[in-house]
Amino acid sequence: MSGTSLDGLDLCGAEFRFQNGRWSAAILAFETVSYRGTPWPERLTKAYRERGAVRAQTSLDFAAWCRDQWTDFDRRHAFGAQAVAHHGHTVEHDPARGITAQIGHEASVFDSSPIPVVGDFRSASVARGGQGAPLVPLADRDLFADFAVCLNLGGFSNASWTDSEGLRRAGDLGPCNGLLNPLAAELGLEYDPEGKHAATGQVAGSALQPICRLPYYSAPFPKSLGREWMEREFWPAFNAIRPPKPTDALATAAEHIAWSIAQGLRVAKAPHGTALLSGGGAWNSDLIRRISEHAPEWTWQVASREVLESKEALAFAYLGLLRLIGEPNVLRSYAGGQADGCDGVVYGGTKNLT
Repeated sequence: MSGTSLDGLDLCGAEFRFQNGRWSAAILAFETVSYRGTPWPERLTKAYRERGAVRAQTSLDFAAWCRDQWTDFDRRHAFGAQAVAHHGHTVEHDPARGITAQIGHEASVFDSSPIPVVGDFRSASVARGGQGAPLVPLADRDLFADFAVCLNLGGFSNASWTDSEGLRRAGDLGPCNGLLNPLAAELGLEYDPEGKHAATGQVAGSALQPICRLPYYSAPFPKSLGREWMEREFWPAFNAIRPPKPTDALATAAEHIAWSIAQGLRVAKAPHGTALLSGGGAWNSDLIRRISEHAPEWTWQVASREVLESKEALAFAYLGLLRLIGEPNVLRSYAGGQADGCDGVVYGGTKNLT
């Protein structure tokens, strides 16, 4: 899994078992291969804007690099992996225009694989008229069933829950690390550790109201966000009201993130109870405090370190498994579109999984 924060490639080795009518997962190992010191932050960012030959070559090279990383990961940990689920890196996501693009899925790289490689999880959902995101809610439902809500704090915040009719629901709630990290960069930091700098800042207060009126926040679910929305709508609105001092800007941003999470869950009528927090933002204790204050209806539980680091990569491993055994892995109840799907393109070996 390579996320919008551009920090690195997440590798998760997992074993799945089906017993007593439900799936369980054991995390065998997890690593993040940092992009620091590699060309990928620059090349992947360039691929956002440059299509054609530039994006195609980046996709080919990224696919080969990812293959080498997980091959080495598998060898060092002696998994004897039966399959690989490969999300790639999202360079375009605008489902309202029928567009989603994840690079790094190259048949020329993976067709010779001795084991199946499942990639391109989002395109089929968008082609059915859906959002193509978020895609982890089925893993949340099946692997983390004890929680009323699963909230991921990544580049964006997104959550999933089961409604009163038993349907899994989900959606992106607002910006998260994709907002905080660029502001931390103004202090010469990759991110704000534990939200310490935001905690010293002053919130802009009533100046936040224009951002809270952005149309996305009142739009019905299912819905999802992408970098395009940030550049087109959010950043212009935020920059118009942001305080000049970086610590105050961080505090204002964190307060808005907490508000958007509480707002989204209430609009969606998500069930109250214990909410599982995961994603990089779950390390941010200042942000967690703000979320707890804005949304006291939920008991906020930060996932274990193992789950905190690996959950999103684990979820895509599970989606890859479902694709290989022919089970639905994207549901219209949360992704929208005309029907459920068993999504993903399978490359390479056709070994059956049992």
